[in-house]
Amino acid sequence: MTITLPLPLRTYQYRTLTVFSLLDTDTDRVLPQLFEMCVKGGRSSRSRTDAKDYDGYRRTMLASRTVEGFDDHPRDLALLDGWLRSCVVDMGAVGRANTGEQMLAVAPSTLAVYRAGLPKERHRHRGIDDVVYRLMLEAVSRQGRAEDTGVATAELRDLVTRTIGRGLAIGPGPRWEPRLEDPAALDIGALLAFRFVEGFDMGDAREVDTDAADSSLPGVAAALGDTLLAHLRVYGERLPVPALMSSFAAVMALGLFTFSLRADAAAHHLLRTGERPGDLGDGPAPASPLEMYCDFTGDLGSESDRLSRRCVERDLDRVRLAFRDRMTFVVVEQALPRIAGELERLAGASRADRLVRLAELRDHRRVESYAEGRIDDLVAEAADSDEATGPELDFLRKVQGADTSELDKLLDIVEHVNQTRAMKNAVAWFWSVGALEKPYGLLRGSSRHRRSWRYAPGDELLTALLMAVFVDEDGRSSRETMSLREVLDALANRFGILVDRPPAFLDGAEAREAATANRNAFTQRLQLLGCFDSLSDDFSVQIVRHPLGAA
Repeated sequence: MTITLPLPLRTYQYRTLTVFSLLDTDTDRVLPQLFEMCVKGGRSSRSRTDAKDYDGYRRTMLASRTVEGFDDHPRDLALLDGWLRSCVVDMGAVGRANTGEQMLAVAPSTLAVYRAGLPKERHRHRGIDDVVYRLMLEAVSRQGRAEDTGVATAELRDLVTRTIGRGLAIGPGPRWEPRLEDPAALDIGALLAFRFVEGFDMGDAREVDTDAADSSLPGVAAALGDTLLAHLRVYGERLPVPALMSSFAAVMALGLFTFSLRADAAAHHLLRTGERPGDLGDGPAPASPLEMYCDFTGDLGSESDRLSRRCVERDLDRVRLAFRDRMTFVVVEQALPRIAGELERLAGASRADRLVRLAELRDHRRVESYAEGRIDDLVAEAADSDEATGPELDFLRKVQGADTSELDKLLDIVEHVNQTRAMKNAVAWFWSVGALEKPYGLLRGSSRHRRSWRYAPGDELLTALLMAVFVDEDGRSSRETMSLREVLDALANRFGILVDRPPAFLDGAEAREAATANRNAFTQRLQLLGCFDSLSDDFSVQIVRHPLGAA
């Protein structure tokens, strides 16, 4: 492709809408630096770790004599090495040439692992750590009605150190160094992780450069912050730390996944109808508009499995269409300086209000003239260039002469040039936050074959979801029982997860029959988890008990 777009249009991101950078990520690896920010009041320490010196850090641990029973015998070293690699440190190749190996991350088994400073590149988190930290801090302020940010920061720090940091003492700033206080409070895997990272050098905490601002979906974002904060408050001292980390990651990943889909859906609705969707409102989050039918039968090739796969195909198609919607906002935003007073008008606007106003301006004559000018420039540059091919020049001229709006013609060119790469990265975000390769994933299937992808939560995600819906409205306690109907409604309204009914676009007699079978499979799964009493066919009598038992 030799068509060179103007610099502002070479992007496929628009974080005013998406909030996060839509690239592949790993939610497990986000946790250490997220909780580090909670401890350090939104700050982080610059990593001093040599990721390629795994052997050196292992030798340091052995030299400290804190790990007994191992010496320099090759058999002992092989056993320790296997233990570290399987339970503590995630190893990977160096660069695309695979010239060696390096430490990529440390498993989030204890709060102390933030000491390792891994991953070294925070941009791999795609803004998740910054945004989620801010949402949790805002949830603390909102629920405690604390106007002083310092009070909320201290409360969040205390919550994280008391739950995730069990058995540890956190030193004073600016380093906030974790120290072992009660070894008995850590399981053996977490204790090994602590001894391994104990030899890593820490730097002083510093302010984190972030562009985290208010959310494009205020109510949805606030609900996610409330859910994550409640998870720590209610279950922080009831679960072992590794289990707490895993269930927290499950709820966070699902929240990120549904947020992205809802942001795309809101933008599409706004641009197509001109009406402000509920998710862009300032009040509490409305019921989820998503309809993600989740298969619990496990019967590949069945009608229930087909419904689940069709929902994934629909959502992937929406991911493809969302690129054009995002670029519409980008183009209109680039034209704002040509519209008198608009830059000043939008200077203090919220993200949601900004999106609504940009959608209103998409047919403005100044936007049209901006788009026309960019098209003329592209055609002229291609005609004068020795690199542009004949078919590319013909394409540009054909678009230039089309009988459609100038904005749509410019979007056609942007889509032609950028969409392949944009789609590749957006799909990578889709499967990574959908946790396709994680035990708590919403998605199941082969990463190489999209047609195999389906919504099918495993036991780990199902347990985390039940824990979330059982939390009381105060966010500080949980119920012991709920009716099956209440559970199914909560899954649909809060997360967009359908179990006992098909999505509207696939509704029909056969689909409803499959959904009934799916509901039965769902209750069987609950029985295997030990939290379902079937006393009647009446949903209001069928009781689901808390997956962790009585409080």
